[in-house]
Amino acid sequence: MKRLHTEFLLTAVLAAAPLLTVPVLLCSCGKGGDSVAGNGAPRTYTYRTTSAAVSTWSPTDWEMTAEKVPLDYTCDSLYEYDLNDSRDDYVINTSMAAEMPVDVTVQYAGNKKYGVPADATEGFAWQVKLRNGLYWDNGTRINADSFVYSLQQFLNPKMKNYRANTFYQDSMIIAGAEEYYNGTGSWDDVGFIKNDDLTFTVVLKRALTPFMFIYNSGSFILLREDLYEANKQQSGDIVKSAYGTAVENYASYGPYKIVEYQPDKSMRLTRNEAWHGYHDKTLEGQYQTSDIYIQYIVEHSTIISLFLQGKLDDTALDAKDLEKYASSEYRIINPLSYTWRYSFNTDKASLKKENMGNENHLAISNVNFLHGISLSLDRQKYCDTIGIGSNPAFGLLNYSYVADPDTNTKYRDTKSARQMLCDLYGTKDVADITGYNLDEARTYFQKAWKELSASGDVKAGDTFVIDYHTYNSSDINVKSVAFLQEAIDAGSAGTPFEGRVTVKQVIDQDYYNNMQKGNVDVAMCGWGGSSFDPYSSLWGYCTAEAKNEYGLDINQKFSILLDGKNVTKSFNEWYNALCNGEYSAAEPDVRNTILAGVEKALLATYNMIPMRDYNANAMLSQRIVEGADSYINDLVQRGGVQYRTYTMDDAEWEDYCAKNNYQLQY
Repeated sequence: MKRLHTEFLLTAVLAAAPLLTVPVLLCSCGKGGDSVAGNGAPRTYTYRTTSAAVSTWSPTDWEMTAEKVPLDYTCDSLYEYDLNDSRDDYVINTSMAAEMPVDVTVQYAGNKKYGVPADATEGFAWQVKLRNGLYWDNGTRINADSFVYSLQQFLNPKMKNYRANTFYQDSMIIAGAEEYYNGTGSWDDVGFIKNDDLTFTVVLKRALTPFMFIYNSGSFILLREDLYEANKQQSGDIVKSAYGTAVENYASYGPYKIVEYQPDKSMRLTRNEAWHGYHDKTLEGQYQTSDIYIQYIVEHSTIISLFLQGKLDDTALDAKDLEKYASSEYRIINPLSYTWRYSFNTDKASLKKENMGNENHLAISNVNFLHGISLSLDRQKYCDTIGIGSNPAFGLLNYSYVADPDTNTKYRDTKSARQMLCDLYGTKDVADITGYNLDEARTYFQKAWKELSASGDVKAGDTFVIDYHTYNSSDINVKSVAFLQEAIDAGSAGTPFEGRVTVKQVIDQDYYNNMQKGNVDVAMCGWGGSSFDPYSSLWGYCTAEAKNEYGLDINQKFSILLDGKNVTKSFNEWYNALCNGEYSAAEPDVRNTILAGVEKALLATYNMIPMRDYNANAMLSQRIVEGADSYINDLVQRGGVQYRTYTMDDAEWEDYCAKNNYQLQY
């Protein structure tokens, strides 16, 4: 997959949000921005942005969005998703690869070692030829051995790397990878074969179309062997590498390299002149950006102040900013694949531990109480007043997700996905869904009281507290907490819960980890990525290692009607069957029916309540020109750093800002 252009679009807003296991793919680019200023010095074009602080950007262990940003700039991939000539769509080109992948399935059909079906004719085995002239930033050559070593380390059974599942659980499931990772196979049984110095073959456990192989091939991120090995050390029962934690223990093979890193303060990157793209004359004029300077700042007031002084080239806009800058010619809106939701802990045991005296946390363990909350939420109002520019969310996947890349059919437009939402919200058409009904909400709050009373989980004198954990006290977080409080107050009016529920904000910069431990009552979570593979999104909801909703039983079974028969599986079993098992190569209609069925079952637990589909509201500095006038899709967005140009170099921009007394008008 094309790299996500995290830059200002994600890092400023999603700094604490985990991503799906998303393949990283960089575009090749030409040598640009090397003109000479009037004083004879080379011109520099530094893109200045912000991010949450990172302590690692390890390719094998990154988790948060901010940790992935250095990889986006310093890694390359086999193939790229590029803007087309008219810059209104995308094309697929080669980058590290010398040519498009070749399907060699017939050579492995019936191969028992890799488990390729005897009658297989396509999709199971792909041969990749690398271009000659690939190098690390220190001049060390990159070849097929580099890919072999890197995959071995991702799957190293002694290391238990966080990103290992990319190759045995997501879309790019390599034959024998899971067994090797679990310590029950030798490397020779893994379907990754070096053919010669510049050629290797990938043998898969399940077939992929040409598009999906290319899309997922970005998962092959390289590790420089000498540095990765030198930084290994024993940590308890496993081995870990400190690779990607300092300038000196990390290497680049992409368009930029890290030259400065100050923990909790900043990171600076500059051109990696060893990168092959800078020597491709057909791409001259691209990649004008010479340097990237990332400051670790999350306080929005500080970011907007620096932006208006001309010291940053981008800023996210919150609701308050949009009152002033909504009509600015420098404002852009990019619809991203992220959906934000309230995620609740419904586990009675962990919630009961929080009870003190008459302070009761058990209300949210009741599905009818949560259903009442859902019906109390005016999502349109939330988008109009807090998540400005976003759209109300009623499902877990938004309109960015493509079910069929060949026809560009959106998952949300499929018959199964549309009918599922109508059934869940009780409407005849998705256009009629609001999810907001206070009268009905009170009915569910009444039901919840009766059930909680009957089970002895509440008593007459109780007050009910919901601890709402947020990363910080930013304006949008404070307003989101207040919004939930006001919604519950309105929905519970006239019920025994009226005036007795308090939503309490708790500042917690580690709330994602704390959610998975059952130490959080509720938090707002964002989930997205891999927008051309909607089925893999279930990993974030149906697996123990990824789900945030403590108390959600991924082993709970339910049925989906397929070909006139009810098929029963658990959440986790449906995910594995859809992505790794018997339905992984099924017809699109079948896969969409399953995805919609699982999505409906997840929503019906009310552990997770969708609020908004995320549209990034941002502003670019007055010297920045994006490659495309409008947002294309998650593959290329507006072209990113490859196509970004500048109307002024760094020195000219500094003069311009000084003449305006560092008080720029937008």
